[in-house]
Order: sequence, then structure tokens, then C-alpha cells
Amino acid sequence: MAVRFVVRSRDGQKMQEELAYPFDQARIVLGRAGSADVRIPSPTVSESHASVQLRGGDWLLMDLGSRNGTKHNGQRMPPERTRKLQDGDVLELGNYVLSFHTGVVMTEPMSAERTASLARRLWREAQSARGVQLEAPHFRVVNGGSAGIKLEIPPAFSRLHIGSHEGCQLVLSDPTLQRETLEVVHDLEGVLIRSLSGEPLIQLAGQRYKSRRLHDRDELQIGTTRLVFEEPAQHAIDALKGVPDTPLPEPAAAPEKTATASAPNRPSSASAKRTSTAPTPAPPAASERTGPSLVELVIYALAIAVLLASGIALTLLLRAR
Repeated sequence: MAVRFVVRSRDGQKMQEELAYPFDQARIVLGRAGSADVRIPSPTVSESHASVQLRGGDWLLMDLGSRNGTKHNGQRMPPERTRKLQDGDVLELGNYVLSFHTGVVMTEPMSAERTASLARRLWREAQSARGVQLEAPHFRVVNGGSAGIKLEIPPAFSRLHIGSHEGCQLVLSDPTLQRETLEVVHDLEGVLIRSLSGEPLIQLAGQRYKSRRLHDRDELQIGTTRLVFEEPAQHAIDALKGVPDTPLPEPAAAPEKTATASAPNRPSSASAKRTSTAPTPAPPAASERTGPSLVELVIYALAIAVLLASGIALTLLLRAR
């Protein structure tokens, strides 16, 4: 059974469209390089960032010494160490989050063209989230009476026609062309151009083709007309080759505990403020601090009188005996 990686978010934001990479092979490389099986076009992802390998019936994840590291279910992995993967596990590579799934039924193999096409869609969405709108893939006529005309290719799935008939999306004033000479198909693999007559009408780098999967900056000749295919997203992704990895921002440090917080018996600033604003009792008068009060003097006098009376009574009793 095959496995699948689903790209779910970038920069902490959920993707508008989750992109899936299914594979039926024993080793899968994830990274930024054009040779990666799961190509993630971000400078926060190393060219060879991580790998997933089938060993003894288990799928094992390994970080390949990437600049920003790999997280498995939220925990950063030591470089060059493996960790067993389970269905539904979450991987973090740079500022992208992917999920891993097993038990996938493969309908067709994952091609290099489809990997590149998915990478372009990732790049376009990332730029769109930053407010940057890239041009769509297009043909540009570079010679003849139609020089300078541009034919924009809509997103997948779409079909266009090139020929001399006025019903074509790109009309070429070339007497050697038939009414509808070429069909352009934009699918999940990218952009394909093919001859409707079955004749090898497409010339590229001195070779003739009946159909051809196009790449950025391919220059085609159709009859006497030369066309250039341009894919701005692919051009931008290719420019990332050899670019040093961009480090992820450091996580914000937790606020340090203040002296007030670490001393539980000390009143908080709020309570201290309340205490400081409460009225302070007036100090006792100076006369009250230096001598007894009138009540105290009366009590002292009564006590002395009781003592004198007791003494007199005792004297009289002794004389009577």
C-alpha cells in the first residue's frame, strides 16, 4: 500500500487548498531541491530537509541535518536519528505543516512533472497570501505579424487552441498552419501542447514532437512562428536553488518572574496601592503618651484607700487580743 503526504498549512495559516503527494516507493525525500519527491518551495526548508523510509514494515522519519530542523507531532527531532511514523502523524518542515497517511490506494504513480506542478501551486498560494499576484503561465509570440501577443493559460483543468482559425484562442497569421493546429491542455501535471493532426508540428531545440510537456522558457516553433512558454512561478522557484536557508524566528521568550510574583507573602502592587490610599489613623496626643488618664488616677486612689483601710482594721484586731 502507498503513503500520502498532505500539505495543510504554512506560516501558521491553513492552506486554501490542501495538496496531496501520494507515493508507492520505499524512500521519499522532502525538501526544496528540484530532486525532492515532496518539493516545498520555501527558503525555510532545506534542499534535502528530511526523509521517510520503509524499513522492516515500519515507516521511519529522519531529519537530514536541516537548518531549521524537523518536528514530529510537535517535538523537534535530533538530526540523523529516526522516529517511527503512524497514520495521521504531523510533520513540521520550516514554516510548513504536513500530515502523513498510510493505507493509500495509488491510482497512478507520482511523476516529476506532477511534483513540480504541486510546487508551483504551493508557491503561488504562498505569494498570494503575502499579497503578491504572479502572472499566469502563458505563451508569448516573438516573431512575425503577431509578435508581442500573449496567450494566458487558465488554471487546471483547461484547454486552449492555437491555429489560423478565428475561433482559436491564439490566432496566428501563418499560411502554413491549419485552422486548429495545436491544443494546449493544463492539467495536474502542468501544461501539455499537442498536434491535433498527429503530425510532429512542434519544434523544440531542433527536435520535432507530436506532443510535449512544457517547461519554463521553452521556445517552440510552429510553422514559421516562434512562441516562448513562460511560467513565472517555476522561474521564481528555480531562483531559490543554492539560496541559503532562512532561519525561522526564535520563539518569544516567556516573561521573567518579578520579585513581587516570587514572594507570595508580599502584597501585590494592586493591594499595596489600596493600602497606600487608605486613611492613616492620627497619632495619639502628646498628653496621652506622657501620663495616666483621669480614670486611671481615680482607680489608683481607690486602690490606695482600700489598702489603708485594710491596714487600720488589722491594727485594731491585734490590739484587741
